Amino acid sequence: MTTTTTPTPARRGRTDLAHHHPLVRRNPLGGWTWECGCGGASARSGVVRLTWHQAFVGALIHSASISP
Repeated sequence: MTTTTTPTPARRGRTDLAHHHPLVRRNPLGGWTWECGCGGASARSGVVRLTWHQAFVGALIHSASISP
C-alpha cells in the first residue's frame, strides 16, 4: 500500500504592496510603539508613553497611506 500526500500550499506573502504594514510592539521602557518598514514610527520619546489603543490607532492611520 502506498500513501500519497498532497503538498501543502506555500504561504504567500502580502499581496497588498500599495499600503504600509506597521507593527505594534511593547516598548521595553513601558508603553507601546508602532514601527513600519518604510521607516515611519510612533513617538520614541521616553517622556511620551502610548497606550496600546493609541499605538494601534496611529498604526491604522499610517497603514491607510499609500506607499511610495
